[in-house]
Amino acid sequence: MDIIIEKTNDCQATLKATATAEEVSIIKGKIAASYIKSAQVPGFRPGKAPKSVIVKRYASAIDEETETQLQGDIQEKTLSENPDLKVLEFGKPEGSFQEDGSYSISSDMTIVPEFDLPDYMGLSVSVPSTDVSDEEVEETLKGFAESSAQYEETERAAAMGDVTVIDFTTSIEGKPTAEYCDKSIGFMEGREGHWVSMEDDQFMPGLAEGLVGLSKGESKEIVITMKEDFPIAELSGKEVTFSCSVTEVREKLVPEITEELFASALPGKSIEDIKEIVRENLKNNKERSNEEAKADQISEQLADKLDFPLPEALLERENSNTVQRKIYAAIQAGNYEIAGNQESLQEESRVETERNLRVYFTLQEIARRENIDATDSEMIEQINQMAEQAKEKNLRKFIAKLQKENRMTGIRLSIVTSKVLDLLARNAKVEIEAASSEA
Repeated sequence: MDIIIEKTNDCQATLKATATAEEVSIIKGKIAASYIKSAQVPGFRPGKAPKSVIVKRYASAIDEETETQLQGDIQEKTLSENPDLKVLEFGKPEGSFQEDGSYSISSDMTIVPEFDLPDYMGLSVSVPSTDVSDEEVEETLKGFAESSAQYEETERAAAMGDVTVIDFTTSIEGKPTAEYCDKSIGFMEGREGHWVSMEDDQFMPGLAEGLVGLSKGESKEIVITMKEDFPIAELSGKEVTFSCSVTEVREKLVPEITEELFASALPGKSIEDIKEIVRENLKNNKERSNEEAKADQISEQLADKLDFPLPEALLERENSNTVQRKIYAAIQAGNYEIAGNQESLQEESRVETERNLRVYFTLQEIARRENIDATDSEMIEQINQMAEQAKEKNLRKFIAKLQKENRMTGIRLSIVTSKVLDLLARNAKVEIEAASSEA
C-alpha cells in the first residue's frame, strides 16, 4: 500500500492511499472464500456451489466487504507508519476500484493539534470518606420500608402523609379552564380518581395542604397560583380553581424493618446480615462516586492548564451535542422554556465544550507517552456490549457497520481515555475530606 499524508493546517490533513491489485485480490479472495463455505444457492448443497456462481451471486456484498476491509487496513497502516500522527477522525473516505484492479482512497482527516503536555501525575484531589455510619444503614433500611408501604382506606379526615383520592375540575376566572385557554389542555381540565400524595408538591403547590381535614364525600374549592415556569404556557402564573370532591382517604402504612420484609430479595438472612449487606453496598457506591469525583477534579485541573486551537468543525458538532443533551435533561426535569433559548445556550456551552475537547486530546497524548492502548479483548468486550444494546445478533455485520461508519477509532479512544483517567486517579494525591458536623 502506498500512503501519502498532506497536512493542510494545525487540525486537518489529507490522506491519499492506493492498494495494489495484488493486495485487493488477496483480500477479495479471502472474503469470497468465506461466502463459498456458507452461502446457500438453490440447486446446490451448502458449500458445494461453484466459486464462479458464488462470486457472481454475491458480487455486490463481496465488493462492499472488500472495500470496508481495505479502508480499515489503510487506516491501520497509516497509524502504524506515522506514530506521531494523532488522528481524531479519518473523515468520510472517497474510494474506488481502478481498472487495473487496484483501489484508491482519499480522505480529509481531523488531527489533534500540537501542544505541550502539562504536569499530570500526582495531582491533588479531595473526596469524602467511604466509611458508612450506622445512621446511613438505618436510613437505607427505612427507605426500603417506605418504598414497600401500603395505602389502606381510612374513615378519618385526610392528613399530610396520606394519599387522598379526588375527582376534580378546574376553572379560571369563572370559566372552565379549557374554555379560558380556548383549547384542550388534558389533565389540567380535570380528572376522576386522581391520587394526591399528601406531601409538599412543587408541581401544584397548595393542593395537598388544601385537602387536609377533608373526609370521604366532602368537597372544597382550592385556589392555586401556578408557577411562572409551569409547562403549559397558558396557565403560567394564573390562579386556577380546583373544585375537588374527596372519594377516598388512604393512610400510609410502613412495614416494620424485619427479616420478613427482605425475605424475597434476601431469603434466610438475619437482620444483622442484611445490615452488613446494606453497609457493603453503600461503601461500594461511595467508592464508585469517589472515583468519578477524582476523574472530574483531574479533568478540571488539566483544563485549567490547557489553551490550544481546536478543529472548528469538530468544536461546532460537539457543542451542538452538548446543547442537545442539556435541553433533553432540562425537559426531563420539567424546564420547558430552555428549548426556546438555544442560541444563548450554544454560546454558554461553547466554553465547556472547548475545555472538554482539550482535556480529551490531552488524555490521548498522555496515553501515547505512557504507552496505554486498548487491547483486542477490551475492544471485543466493548463492541459486544454495544451490539447487545443495539439488539444486533449478527456481530460480524455489526462490526462491518461500525467500520463503515468510521466508529472503530472512536471506540478505541474511548477505552483509552478511561484507562488514562484510572492511571491518573491511582497516582493522585488524595485528601479525605473531614465529615461535616451536624448541629
